[in-house]
Amino acid sequence: MIEYIPVDLSIHKSLLIDLNDEYLSWIGDEIKRHYDLDAISILGQSIRDYAEKSVNELTSYKPPDGIFYLLQVNNKIIGMGAFRKLDDNTGEVKRMYIRQEFRGNGYGKALLKKLLNLGKEIGCSRILLDTGEFMSAAQYVYHSTGFQEINKYPETEVSPEMQPYWIYMEKKSLTD
Repeated sequence: MIEYIPVDLSIHKSLLIDLNDEYLSWIGDEIKRHYDLDAISILGQSIRDYAEKSVNELTSYKPPDGIFYLLQVNNKIIGMGAFRKLDDNTGEVKRMYIRQEFRGNGYGKALLKKLLNLGKEIGCSRILLDTGEFMSAAQYVYHSTGFQEINKYPETEVSPEMQPYWIYMEKKSLTD
């Protein structure tokens, strides 16, 4: 059974830091392997330090304008994902991550649908996201739920060094 647990920093802070460290380290390894870029140089600090410093902003997405979920299956935290409202009609999916050993079981798609439903409930007619070129499984999930590639959008938080290697997507209709 999938459980979507809203993040509460008073309870989940160290877990959230660990999960973000794992996610960002995976991205760091992939950008090193694919593009020979160093994540620490891009971030200007260690991945762990960046993860620790970013948790407050990540958890500032609060209903009705957003949320950050931990994804739990059989009492194990297997992933995370967030949604934030950018303006009256536009939202953004953030930090979607499923731990590698749990990928391929539909958990990412289920989490994405949960986040899209939140967007629909709060009146968003357009949802944006960004993803790495190397994240082919994530791209498959996004395309399968109606996302299409677009040019970079202004609210993206992708660093300038990574923007040439990133894909930007939108979903305009939240009917499915």
